[in-house]
Amino acid sequence: MTKDILVAILEDDVFSRNWMALLMVRDWRTRVIGEFSTRTDLCAFLENSPPKIDVLILDVDLFGEFFTIQEICQILASNNQSAKILLTGIEPDPKIIREIHDDRVHGYILKGEIGYSLSWVITFVYDGYWVLTPGVRNVMLKLPPKALVLDGRKNIPGFTDHEAEVARMAFIFSVGRRDLADELRITEQWSYGLVSELYKKMGLTEIISGEVDLFDYIGESAIIRKKFDDIIDQLGTSKKARDMETLAYHLLTMPVIIQ
Repeated sequence: MTKDILVAILEDDVFSRNWMALLMVRDWRTRVIGEFSTRTDLCAFLENSPPKIDVLILDVDLFGEFFTIQEICQILASNNQSAKILLTGIEPDPKIIREIHDDRVHGYILKGEIGYSLSWVITFVYDGYWVLTPGVRNVMLKLPPKALVLDGRKNIPGFTDHEAEVARMAFIFSVGRRDLADELRITEQWSYGLVSELYKKMGLTEIISGEVDLFDYIGESAIIRKKFDDIIDQLGTSKKARDMETLAYHLLTMPVIIQ
């Protein structure tokens, strides 16, 4: 990938908005350039001639009360923005699906089903796929062209629940070792050792050095394989802590492609 994917978020719930922004900040493929709680805020931002938005995340729970999908598409068009639109919600809404008529819309995902995999979804939307989660798939009569059904609720293979919790804190949220020690009520030295053990258990050093085939870990999906080819190309053979954490982040947030 040669450029950051520029993302804007229209979401009235501050917790959800911050959660999505945090996940994308941690991924070097995505960059948030605007966060908005109302349509008015989005319009004011667009009127100031910002950079071209690649993907606009829209909370469908706002639809029908404050704006419609078509209104957002018209706002983007009038401001010379060609952003692809990703719809998000808590529960699948057949009414929302019936309102999807514009080619700008490239996905509809449920927050609870996508888990930590939001940045992966953004990259697929950017590539032109139409992304949805299982709950949305269940209420759609017909899938759009280039549809991907993703589930981000997978377990971490070979990890206990405690190890998975520590791995998420260390690699997804980049919690420092001292803060990690405070959270787990262990010594700082012990926290370094614990994270090192997780590195070994995931086989990160062996993956980067080529001793272990990464694709034995990630399965048979050609689409996921292509993404990891790009990631490995970016990292090269670096064994710096930051690059190791980057690889761990992508492995831990990788979704399952169901269809």
